Amino acid sequence: MDETNNQIDPIEKNEDNGNDNSDIEDEDSDHEDDWKKHEYCLLDEAVLQRLKQNDPSITGLKISLVPEEDDDSECFFNSVDWEVDGDSISDNTQLKGLFITYQVNGLKPYVLGEQGNNLPTKQQLRDFFSCIHRNSSIKALSLRSFKIIDEFGGDLIKGLQGHSSLTKLEITFGRIESTVVLPRFIGKVLKHPTSKLRNLRLPDCGLFDLEIGIVCDALVGSSMMKKLDLSGNDKITIGGWRKLSTVIRHPNCKLAKLSLSWNGITDESAHVLGSALSGLSSLKDLDLSFNFPISSTGWHTLLNQLSETSIEDLGLKRSNIDDAGLISLANIGTLKSLDLYSSNESATPAGWSSFFHSLQRKGTQLVKLGISHSNIGIGGIDVLRSLLTTSSNTLKTLDMSNMRGRDPVTPRGWQTLFTSLQDSNLDLVKLNLSSNSIDDEGIQLLVPLLSNMTSLTHLTLENNYSVTPAGWQLLIGYLQSPNFTLEELHFFNESNLHEETLVAFASALAHNITLKVFALENWRSYDDDSDDEVSELVTDRGWEALSNLICNRLSIMDTYNSNHTLEDLRCEDPPKDVSSSLVLNKNKDKSEVARQKILQTHFSGSDASELQEFLDMELAEMPAAIAWIGRPTVGWVGKNVSGLSLLYNLIRRFPDLFDSSTQKKPSMGKRKRDS
Repeated sequence: MDETNNQIDPIEKNEDNGNDNSDIEDEDSDHEDDWKKHEYCLLDEAVLQRLKQNDPSITGLKISLVPEEDDDSECFFNSVDWEVDGDSISDNTQLKGLFITYQVNGLKPYVLGEQGNNLPTKQQLRDFFSCIHRNSSIKALSLRSFKIIDEFGGDLIKGLQGHSSLTKLEITFGRIESTVVLPRFIGKVLKHPTSKLRNLRLPDCGLFDLEIGIVCDALVGSSMMKKLDLSGNDKITIGGWRKLSTVIRHPNCKLAKLSLSWNGITDESAHVLGSALSGLSSLKDLDLSFNFPISSTGWHTLLNQLSETSIEDLGLKRSNIDDAGLISLANIGTLKSLDLYSSNESATPAGWSSFFHSLQRKGTQLVKLGISHSNIGIGGIDVLRSLLTTSSNTLKTLDMSNMRGRDPVTPRGWQTLFTSLQDSNLDLVKLNLSSNSIDDEGIQLLVPLLSNMTSLTHLTLENNYSVTPAGWQLLIGYLQSPNFTLEELHFFNESNLHEETLVAFASALAHNITLKVFALENWRSYDDDSDDEVSELVTDRGWEALSNLICNRLSIMDTYNSNHTLEDLRCEDPPKDVSSSLVLNKNKDKSEVARQKILQTHFSGSDASELQEFLDMELAEMPAAIAWIGRPTVGWVGKNVSGLSLLYNLIRRFPDLFDSSTQKKPSMGKRKRDS
C-alpha cells in the first residue's frame, strides 16, 4: 500500500534576493519570509481530507491552478466543489501560509477570472476566495504568476479587507501594464481600519508612477507596515519615488525592510530616496541591488546619506561603487550583513584595502559578508586577512567566490590567507570559495582551518580547477573529523572530477549523520559549441558507490547501517535506485527510513524465500519482529511500502505463531532443524 504526503517547498530560493531565513509566523523578523520554514502540502484528494480534519501537521498549503502533469488532465482545484468543501479552508485553524500559483514553464501569467479550458470558473474562484476571506488563521497569502486587471479580480482582493489574521500579502509575476485595478484594491485593503498587513510584496508587477502613487497614498501615515517589496518595477520614475519618499518621511513610518532591487533607479531618484531614508530610524534591511543606472558618484552620495541610518542588512549586488563609495560604505557602522556581489568595476585593490582597514578600525560587527566577483587583489587579501581575524567572533557567512577577475587572488594568496587564519577563532556557518585559483597546497592548508570550525554547515569549493584529484582526496580526513558538521558540500568540477575521488568520498560518508546535500551539479560534460552531452563524468562505478552509501543491499544489517541522512545530489536524472533512496532519506524519522529500505529491498516480493531471515529467530523475539513489520507509517514524504504483505506471508507460512494457545512452542530455528 503506497501513501503520499506530497510535502514540498513551493518557492525556490531567488539568488538575487539574498534571503536565507524565513518565518511566516514572526511578522517582525528582520529576515524576509521565504516560506521555507513550513512544509507546504500540494492540494490533492488526500490533503483535502486532512484539511477537513484540521490536521495540525498542515500549516502550509500550495494550490496550483494548472494540472501538475503536462497533459490534458483536469486540474485538481477544478474538481473541488468549493461551496461544499470550502470549510476545509474557511474553518481550518492550523493553516498559516497559503501559496496559490499558475506558474508553468512557457505559459503567460494567468488573468484572475479568465475563462478557458482547464481554467477555474468565476464561480469556483468566488467560492474559493470566500473561504480565504472567512479563514481566521492564515498569516501569509501569495499569488504567483497572476494578473489582476478587472473588477472581478479586484473584488477578490478587496475581500481581504479587515482579514482577522493576514499579515503578509504577495502578488508577483503579475505584470499589470497600465491598469490601476490592483493598486486601487490593495489600497482599500491597506486602508481598512482593522487591517493587520505588515508585509506587502509587489515585485514584478509593472507598476508605473500612477500605480505606485495609489499604493503610497494608502501607506502614508501607517505605522503597521514593516516590510515593503517593490523590486522589479523598473517603470517607476522620480515622480513615483517622490511619492514613496513621502511615505518614508512621515513620522509614523516604521518600515524595517525595503526592497528596491532591479528598479532602474537613477542618480536623481537615488538622492531623493537617500534623503528620505537618512531620517528613518526603524530601517534595518535595505536592498538596492541591480540598479545599474546609478553612477559611482550617485552611489557615493547615496551611501553618505545612508551612513546616518541604523541599517544592518544592505544588498548592493552589481552596484557601480568606486573607491570613494567603499569608504562611504564603511562609515555605516551598524552593518551586520553586506552583499557586494560584483560591485567593483570601478574599485581598485587600494580601495578595497582601505575599506577592509576601515571596517577593522571601526570594530565591525559583520555577521555576513559577500564580496564575490571582487577585484581585491593581493593588497586587498592582505588587509582582509587581518579583518577576518579580528571579526572572527561575529562573522558567520563569508562569500569569496570567483575572485579571479582583473586583480585576481593567486594560489599563493589563498595559501597565505589560509595559513594566517589557522590560529584564529573564525567559526563560520557558511563559506563559499567556488571558482577561484585554489590549488592542492591551498586545500591542504584549508582542511585544518575547516576542521576547527565546529559550526560550519555549508561549504562550496566547486570550480577550483587547479585542484587535482589527489588534492580533493585531502578532504576525506575532514569528512571523517569529529568536528564535521556540514549539511551541504559543493566541490565537483567537470574538468577534474575523478571516479576514485567520488568512491572515496562515498566511503568516508558511510556513517555521517549531518550531510544532507552532496552536490554533483557538474556530473555531465558538454561540448562548448553545442548543447549535446559529451560524456557522463560519474560512471557506473561511481553511481554504485553512491547507491551502496545510501542503501547497501548486501544484507539486512548492511541496509540498516546505510547512510539515512544524505537526501540531495543536486543533479538531474540520477539512477532510479539512487533517486528513490534519496527521497526516503528526506523523512525525519530515520528508524522508519531504515525500516522502509529493508522492506523495499529485502521483502518487496511474494517469494517465500524472503522469510528466510525469520527461520532462525527465537520465538521470544517474534513479538518485536511482528510489531516492526506491521508498524504504521505516519508523516511520510513520498511513497512508502506497508509491511502488511510481509505480515500476511508470515502468517500463512507459520500460522501457529498466532495461535491463541498458551502452550510453549519451539523456536523457529528448532522447527527448521526438525523439518
